[in-house]
Amino acid sequence: MEINIHANILVKNDFGISFDFYTKKIGLVATWGNRKGPYVSLATAKDKKPILALFKGKNVEMFKGYKQPSTDQQPDTLMFVIYTDNFNEVYEKLKTNGVEFLGEPQKVSDWGSFWCVYFRDPEGNLVGIYEGLI
Repeated sequence: MEINIHANILVKNDFGISFDFYTKKIGLVATWGNRKGPYVSLATAKDKKPILALFKGKNVEMFKGYKQPSTDQQPDTLMFVIYTDNFNEVYEKLKTNGVEFLGEPQKVSDWGSFWCVYFRDPEGNLVGIYEGLI
């Protein structure tokens, strides 16, 4: 059995700002949908499978039984990671594109030896860049 996972980010605030962040700063491309939403699939290239999607959070309520949480603060209950085999190149590209990192890159040996750095997207979601973990 094969399982493929891709994340949907539920956008609570400005959909266009999140779209611009993931397309212009991170470099993903839309394979379905556009900047207006309410949904867009994003991939590393137009001919690749989507790896991430943005979905207007209020539109998820179309599914019976789901209600958006009432809090305005998102706890860190999920983080997604960009895996790369060229950490420095990806880090420098995102830095040049205006991504604000939470700290400097560091080598972590507690979970295996790998490089990592973290940042937040416009919705406050925690995102990491890793090299050497997989």
